[in-house]
Amino acid sequence: MAVRRWSVGAVIAAGVVLGVSGCGGSGGDPFVVSAPSTTAPPARAHATRVDTGTVAFEVRAAGGTDAGAQTVTTPCDRVLLALDDVTIESNEVTCKAPGGAPGNGWHGLYRTAADVPPGAVTQTVRTPLGEAVLFTQEYYEATNSVRRWREPVAIVTLGNPRSRNHPTLVVRADKGRLDQSRLAGFVRVNLLPLG
Repeated sequence: MAVRRWSVGAVIAAGVVLGVSGCGGSGGDPFVVSAPSTTAPPARAHATRVDTGTVAFEVRAAGGTDAGAQTVTTPCDRVLLALDDVTIESNEVTCKAPGGAPGNGWHGLYRTAADVPPGAVTQTVRTPLGEAVLFTQEYYEATNSVRRWREPVAIVTLGNPRSRNHPTLVVRADKGRLDQSRLAGFVRVNLLPLG
């Protein structure tokens, strides 16, 4: 039994050493790129109803809550809903983007499908709420080292928006928790009109 404990400890120590040595730059790219999750989605999804003065929809997802979405009015009107695998937001069309590449907590500002970055490779899918345009952006976080993720984003143009000032929902798999294919599947099935 003592040999087994030592073996497990050695494996953990070796993993830590390899992980740390992989973060250092030795002339190559010093960034760590994290791969999206390939695990199956959780079996239990919770239905969250969002009904504000500006948007109304239902989403079925892990991490759903009856507390619903948060409405933010500074610097402009935004509706935010953070779930386990995705963040859903609706940004007022007059919101101004501060600029700069997505990173360090800033995931970009998308008001309509016209805000898809130039040159992005897009995919279009139908959802129960309207047509979605998907693309993948690079997102980074930098502290003592820099980590980068491939972060898929879906901009859903609402077929029946509650407000002309909030014509879309933006669904984002923060830090690449889902790849673009799985995010496309998510928006096709789990975004629903309020019934």
